[in-house]
Amino acid sequence: MPERCTATTARGTRCKAWAMPNTHPPRCAAHGGSTKRPGAPPGNQNALTHGFYARAVHPPTTIADIISDLAEKQDALSNHIDAHLSNPDSQPNLTDLVKLFALHGQNASRLGRLLRDQRALSGDAADGIAGAIAQALDELSTELGTEL
Repeated sequence: MPERCTATTARGTRCKAWAMPNTHPPRCAAHGGSTKRPGAPPGNQNALTHGFYARAVHPPTTIADIISDLAEKQDALSNHIDAHLSNPDSQPNLTDLVKLFALHGQNASRLGRLLRDQRALSGDAADGIAGAIAQALDELSTELGTEL
C-alpha cells in the first residue's frame, strides 16, 4: 500500500508527495527516497563544452576584470568603425553602420555604469560627495557669516 512522505517541509508542514517504494522512513524522491542523485551524472562536462563556458574558459571574476575586458572590446569596436569610415574604396552600408554605432553606444553606457559601480563599491564616491558637501557648507558659512 502506497504511503505519504514523512518529511517536514520548509514551512513546517508534512510533505504531501507519495513516498518511494521500500524506503524507511517513507520518503519521496525530493526528500531522499531515491538512490539516484538529482542533476547531471558525476564528471559531466557539458557545461564546459557547450554554451556560455565554451566561449570563455576563464570568465572575468572581478569588476575590474570585467571593466578591463569591456574596455578592450570597446577599443576594438572603435577601431573597426574608424577603419570602416576611413576606407575610401568601400561604401559603408548604412544599416551596418547604424548597428555598429548602436553597439558602441550600448557598450559605452555599460562601461560607464560599471565604472560608476566600481567607484561606489570602493568607497571613493562617498568620499567625493562628503567633500563636496563640506565645501558647500564652508562656503555658505562664510557667505552667511555663521557656523553651519
